[in-house]
Amino acid sequence: MRTVAVCKVRVTANVDEVKCGMMKSDVELALKPGTMGSTARILVIEDNRSDVFLLNLALRKQNLLFELVHLPTGGQALAFIRRQGVYTDAAVPDLILVDLHLSRYSGEDILREIRSAGYLAGVPVCVWSSSQSRRDEALLKDLGVSQFITKPSGLDQFMEIGKAIKDLLPDHGPA
Repeated sequence: MRTVAVCKVRVTANVDEVKCGMMKSDVELALKPGTMGSTARILVIEDNRSDVFLLNLALRKQNLLFELVHLPTGGQALAFIRRQGVYTDAAVPDLILVDLHLSRYSGEDILREIRSAGYLAGVPVCVWSSSQSRRDEALLKDLGVSQFITKPSGLDQFMEIGKAIKDLLPDHGPA
């Protein structure tokens, strides 16, 4: 079976959105407009599509040019990290955002795999979760996580996540 990239483009006077996805897969890539020079490539490993939608909105509020690559399962994440299948030639992300509680694989499993992948050395990794456990935070620091973000329940607080993510991006964060 062959995998084909499919792109949906909506063009107006100002390019509003470009979405690309892989058929036979839930992988999504979204290019968003912004004023920064280079495009930040953000890999999001998250099984909750609503959280990805809100993250997308939060990042757009930061006036950031970004590609959001969404992998909704731990299996897809492991294939990406191991450069298997459709991910053999996948570009290296500028930032990886991992949900701590995925189905089938834990965020900890994914983090250990990321840290063992030499080509991802130096890529900041951020974990987000609805968990507020200090034990989780301590464990994640040991795994080299750059930041732990607790997912808020309110929309206004969720929009603040965009700033935290932007600050972790090389060449996009605070000077």
